[in-house]
Amino acid sequence: MRIETSEDTRAKIAAKLGLDQPSALDMVDRSKFATDAEYIDAVVQMEAKISNPEYQAARRRVSAEYAQRQEAEERARQEQEYKRIRGSVQLDDLDRREIDAQAVDLARRDLAAGRIFASDLGVAIENYARQLTDQRKDTKAGNELFNMMLRRKG
Repeated sequence: MRIETSEDTRAKIAAKLGLDQPSALDMVDRSKFATDAEYIDAVVQMEAKISNPEYQAARRRVSAEYAQRQEAEERARQEQEYKRIRGSVQLDDLDRREIDAQAVDLARRDLAAGRIFASDLGVAIENYARQLTDQRKDTKAGNELFNMMLRRKG
């Protein structure tokens, strides 16, 4: 999960318009040139390069692909982190009691509605308890991952 901020939106718009590039003066290292004239010529060449529409189109395309790859890597990293967290989630006694009570209630509703037989009540309770346990663990792991992401941003 990625939270988009107004800064992220501004950066995306600037990239689409080609306004995210630094000045050619900042892109050329002055220390690599013996004279000011050589430095100015290198800056002019850089400016001509970055002003070229083909260069700008290629830069936007490559920037978009790079951003997609970074997002994919971030999603994969978050998925791994989620799996690690999910594997370590332990439910406390209160969680287990609530899950058991919900499972019994759901199974009794199924029995009252005629969806299961009385002999299947125990199996239905177990199935509901398993589903509710997984849901609770998923919720806890998701909350912990979200909190970790917020702490990293701040």
